[in-house]
Amino acid sequence: MSKKKPNQAHKDRYGRGTNDPLPSVDPESRERIPVPDRPEPKKFNAPLWAGTIVVLLVAGVFAMNIFGSDDQLTVDSLNPPAVGALDGGSAVYPANSKLAFTENVKFGYLPAPTLTALGDGTIVAANPETAAEDMGLKKSLDELDSAEFLDQTIKPARKDTSPGDPITWDDLVDEFGGDTVFLPAIDSPEVAEPALKTITEAGLEDSTIVRTDDAEVARAAADAGVGALFTGDLTATRNESLSSDGYTALAVEADVAEKWTGVDLAVWATDVKDKKQLEKLSDAGVTGALSENPYKILPSEVKTD
Repeated sequence: MSKKKPNQAHKDRYGRGTNDPLPSVDPESRERIPVPDRPEPKKFNAPLWAGTIVVLLVAGVFAMNIFGSDDQLTVDSLNPPAVGALDGGSAVYPANSKLAFTENVKFGYLPAPTLTALGDGTIVAANPETAAEDMGLKKSLDELDSAEFLDQTIKPARKDTSPGDPITWDDLVDEFGGDTVFLPAIDSPEVAEPALKTITEAGLEDSTIVRTDDAEVARAAADAGVGALFTGDLTATRNESLSSDGYTALAVEADVAEKWTGVDLAVWATDVKDKKQLEKLSDAGVTGALSENPYKILPSEVKTD
């Protein structure tokens, strides 16, 4: 006759035997049924992790500064022939408008605004000789403040095209600085000082050429580390005097531009007729051209819809 083996005790996850009676609770008692202790959660050191992340971010930025490529367009990195769009290309777009400068940069032309000062000292892109007609002004520019100026509209240069909005020099530099080379025209030291300050604060000295025939403006540009392009009468001056005044380039009519390529100043041609003439001048050593219609002398390779 076989003997039955005694039943082995079984326990639940709380350590109770399966046959143990459940603890009784007095309904009037406020004592709670004991529950097993939970393991103490692991501590998360937030400050340590935050510090680690900051260190990694700083290291990443440092690496980018060392190994990353600098894609800022500079005067020295221009590929001749370069073309400056006078007043934004005033034969094509609303003169000195945000629209004009946007299109200049889009199609690879260099914005060449005329700079002047408003009555409140704000430096703006506007040609004092044409702004009254272009904007329908009843006041001169030196009678306007920034708000009044920006409230104007610039008429389109051609029929069935859009008008444009005016823009300040600070906003123009903020918007396109680093993506292009600026060729601002400055005719007085009073405009030059704040205009150059905007350039130096933006770190764009190597991406700017001031167009002027004023020796004081050219010297101020040179002192700021900015190039200067002579736009005056070349028959009344000499190459040596231009260099000593701080000029780094000169503008000359296309028909005689080739004769000036042997000097130590960069040559920019004016009144270029077409692409063929520009290419010939470029082969002769001319750096670029200045035109109110840049598309006429250097058709853009950018395709549009």
